[in-house]
Amino acid sequence: MKIIVLGSSGGAPTKRRNCTSFVLAKESYGIMFDCAEGTQRQLLLAGYKLSRIKHIFISHLHFDHIAGLVPMLSTKSMFNIPGDVTISGPPGVKDFIEYNLGITSSRLDFNVEITEVNDGDELGFEEFKASVHKLNHRIDSFGFRLQFSDTPGNIIKEKLAAYGLAEGPVCGRMKAGEEITAPDGRAVTLADVATGPKRGRIISFAGDTYLCKGLYACVQDADAAIVESTFLEQNKSRAEERTHLTARMAGNVCERSGVKKLILYHFSASHPDPGEFAAECAEKFSGTIVLAEDLKEIEIE
Repeated sequence: MKIIVLGSSGGAPTKRRNCTSFVLAKESYGIMFDCAEGTQRQLLLAGYKLSRIKHIFISHLHFDHIAGLVPMLSTKSMFNIPGDVTISGPPGVKDFIEYNLGITSSRLDFNVEITEVNDGDELGFEEFKASVHKLNHRIDSFGFRLQFSDTPGNIIKEKLAAYGLAEGPVCGRMKAGEEITAPDGRAVTLADVATGPKRGRIISFAGDTYLCKGLYACVQDADAAIVESTFLEQNKSRAEERTHLTARMAGNVCERSGVKKLILYHFSASHPDPGEFAAECAEKFSGTIVLAEDLKEIEIE
């Protein structure tokens, strides 16, 4: 599991940074967070196939977070790129997509399931569930906390042999939850012959926000949290006015919430040295700090 940075700038692109978009790359599919203008070109530069994008989460409807969504869907359809897509976003996202498709006489040749979310919603998917947390921004903005399913533990050969069982299809059956009968009649479950299950990772993505309870809930205990960091402390009054965070605020929230790895993004072009964001964040956050850089790949341990 890794996070690919497609855009890390706040408000408008710069020479080095596109606006917000990330992909959480799993082994067989990808989950996209926000989709700014130019995102599909960033996918090409990153070498990540559009066909792998299965889920898209949109935090809010400001153009620097959503302007690339309809063009990307249109490209997928135009080139007959296979795969259905789920889109989860704030109220209005369905109208936004349908209106733009309509006035351009565009159609999608794949299934798109659009869900408009509200605070406290729980969304269930095959490998994970996503909780929705309302943030504090000038328009409705949401954070998404993805909790992946626990994975079965590893089979211990010696324990398997002690029951008179050998590796093979029987292991898959036990991992699927089936109880197996050993040659001597004993009932055997996965817990009898394997290490304990591995806790599913928690990945959080927070859209634009100022300090609020929803932000804390979104990033609680995350293995990796992608959190905006638009300003430095010298501009904290502007951060409050514009409903954005400083790097120090982001660090404080994530320290208090037990975050392991904090990925800062949405840097204002008025602060050209990203190292300052890391330094200020580290005043409050003791975990791993990563500054989002376009096309950077961030491993999730």
